[in-house]
Amino acid sequence: MVPAFMRNASMKRKLFVSYLAVIMIPLALLGAYSYQQSRQLQLQQANVVLQDSLSKMEDNLSYKLQRFNSAIELVAYNPVFAHIFNDAYSDYYTMYKDLSENVDPLLDTTLFLNNDIKRIMIYTGNNITERMNSIIPIAKVEHEFWFDEAMKSSETNWYAQDGKVFGVRRIFGDTLEDKGNLVYMELKPEFFANSLKESSSREFTVAVTDAHQQVVYASKPSVKLPASGESSGDLVLSRPIHESGWTLSLIASSDAVTFQPWKIIRATIVIEGICFIVLFGIIWLFSRLFVSRIGQLNTKMRMVEQGVFNIDSRVQARDEIGELELRFGKMLASINVLIEEGYKNQISQKEAELRALQSQINPHFLYNSLSVINWKAISAGAEDISDVAGLLSTFYRTSLNKGKDIMSVRDELLNTKSYIEMQLIMHDYEFDVEYDIDEEMLDCQMIKLVLQPIVENAIEHGIDQKRTGKGLLRISGASLHDYIVFTVRDNGPGMTQELVDEVLVKQSKGYGLYNVQERIRVQYGNGYGLSIMSEAGEGTYVTVKLPKVQG
Repeated sequence: MVPAFMRNASMKRKLFVSYLAVIMIPLALLGAYSYQQSRQLQLQQANVVLQDSLSKMEDNLSYKLQRFNSAIELVAYNPVFAHIFNDAYSDYYTMYKDLSENVDPLLDTTLFLNNDIKRIMIYTGNNITERMNSIIPIAKVEHEFWFDEAMKSSETNWYAQDGKVFGVRRIFGDTLEDKGNLVYMELKPEFFANSLKESSSREFTVAVTDAHQQVVYASKPSVKLPASGESSGDLVLSRPIHESGWTLSLIASSDAVTFQPWKIIRATIVIEGICFIVLFGIIWLFSRLFVSRIGQLNTKMRMVEQGVFNIDSRVQARDEIGELELRFGKMLASINVLIEEGYKNQISQKEAELRALQSQINPHFLYNSLSVINWKAISAGAEDISDVAGLLSTFYRTSLNKGKDIMSVRDELLNTKSYIEMQLIMHDYEFDVEYDIDEEMLDCQMIKLVLQPIVENAIEHGIDQKRTGKGLLRISGASLHDYIVFTVRDNGPGMTQELVDEVLVKQSKGYGLYNVQERIRVQYGNGYGLSIMSEAGEGTYVTVKLPKVQG
């Protein structure tokens, strides 16, 4: 649907808006496409940079974990350690000597060479005296979640719990003498921060997760990795760390790694502006060429509207506007012919008016005749004849209304009451009549002969058809906000719904309601007219809605 401002706009404005839409839509699409392409290119470049950073961090972390694994393997595969922690000691001196000469130097050297290791402990099942910093009975860790897995595995298993990061590996000895021993290496809390220095960048977050997708380390709090198959607006790169079974992930917001391509947008705006200025000049030239001819045609039409019919209607071209000019010229020629014929018709109309004036003698003759009858009846003492003659005179006087179609509500009611009084005399007052009329509506104007046909139908098809009881005819009128309403009610046998639906839409035999409805609709529009409600045995309501026109 075309907006109202476009329908009422001038032709120049419509052309301007149309061309503007033709220009701006493709340019806007081009700008959006350029923006998306540049953003995609930036994301690809950022992906390369982030992959390089991720590779460096993964190499650094893997290198350190390899060193830790080598240190653990040095303990786990040391035959001296296998002998010390699997052979039962019979004297304390031998045990002390072995620990002092073999175990302590190796553990101290390993801690000295690896600044990231916080401590190394050996959990043993042998009868070795407990040392809080290095040797602890294995029974103290049998309840730990990692114990069973570590005892069954031949590899180093890495874990993270409660802020601790540690690796555990079983120390194997002679199968017959294996008492079950574990080497435990715990890393310092700042190990990941020192190893993943790239994570200090504000543009991305580094996270390390274990095999169960639990976060072991995150450079920023509240980090959340998208689940497998889950779509996210962030750029997520991941690499496995084979030495530990962990996964190193780099998470970067797409907005953080790209910049808004204002340069492209500004360039697009400049190009669009230049194109708009050039095309605006072309639009102005063409619109002036096209609209000027339409303006000339409009000027000619305005002159015809003002009564000037001697106009040059020559056609300037054979395009669509030229065809309009050609048809306008033919129409103007037809109007001139009709004007000439109109003068002839006016002469005939004057003659008809003279005949109409002559025909008006007949109503006056009727009024005079009724007056004579009334006077004679009064002279003869026949008051009933005098009343009928008076009512008939009033009825025809208000019906004719001096040839006018509009009368006051007061005169319409007077016409209707005259008709009802004559019907009462004809029916020997066998039915009652009630009036309930709002005094405010009496001076309003309406078309004549609206109520009388409705009352005639109410008497003929309602009261006259009543078999028991006395008939009642009730006429009411009300003045509302911007319209007036009449209601004519009878207590007759009523009508069927089929007849109710029929009498207002087509001419029905014996009913004059269709003509009344059509006259009201022609005069006032479809918002006004008659409505009928009727039930068998309950009578009929006919409602008339008319506009409130003050006299």
